[in-house]
Parts: sequence; C-alpha cells; structure tokens
Amino acid sequence: MRDLLARDSIGGALWADWWGFKMEALDFTRANLALNFEAGVRAIVHSDDPTGIQKLNQEAAKAIEAGREAGVTITENDAIRWLTANPAWALGIDQWVGTLEQGKNADVVIWSGNPFSVYTRADQVYIDGALMFDRFNPGRRPRTDFEVGLFPGEAQR
Repeated sequence: MRDLLARDSIGGALWADWWGFKMEALDFTRANLALNFEAGVRAIVHSDDPTGIQKLNQEAAKAIEAGREAGVTITENDAIRWLTANPAWALGIDQWVGTLEQGKNADVVIWSGNPFSVYTRADQVYIDGALMFDRFNPGRRPRTDFEVGLFPGEAQR
C-alpha cells in the first residue's frame, strides 16, 4: 500500500502506536510512519486524542525508534517534517506555513533540548511573531483552572 501512496503523491496521517483501539487501527504496526516515509510517502504524525495532540513530538520519537528497529534510516530533520512541512502540504497551505523560510508565517517553539526527548520542555512559544509562552516568566505562562478570583498582582489595578 505504501508504494501506491508514494506513487500517487498521497500523504499518510498515521499513529505512532495505539494498536487496535478502533477499526482503522486494527492492522497497525509501530513502524508504520517510518515504513511509509521510507517508501516516499509524506508521513504525518496523527492523533485524535486530546492528550496525544499535545505531545506529537513524543509520538514522533516513538515512530523514529520503531523505524530504526525495523532498519529504516530516519534523521531528526526528516522526522520534524512529519510534524511541520508534511501536514502543511496535506492541508494545501505549505506555501504559507510548515517550514521556516522568509515570507512564510510560523509559530515557533524554542525547546530546552532535543524536541524528541521526553525530558525536553518548551521554553518559549511564539505565535504570529509574539511571545505567548515563556517557561521562565510567570507572566507568560498559562494559569490553571484552580487559579480563580483575584490575583495578588492584579488586585491593585
């Protein structure tokens, strides 16, 4: 199937794991993303789980490892495209987003280390050029649902 997808320039939005949790995942293999990538398919890390979409970088890391175990050579640059350029291409918006190039729009995450490591944290997030999150600046971090009512710094405004 992967050869047909590659031949016809069809991308594949695929899970990193989660075998058998619904019909379209019954014949799943952990190396699926890597094997499709190897054949020339524009692989895309997919999740329709609210938690999974928050850590697609870690989902990609699982797919990298499964692919390497299956003998597929995958660079981290190749794998980052599973999260950026390939989804933009599949949505038909790659002329505006998906890669860091002059003239394109970009939301950018500055990581504390390798983005494929579970130990890495997002240090900063820029959306449309504006710093929206800064792990080291409390004023640029989201508040939790438990922080309701008045905040000490806002009470005097």
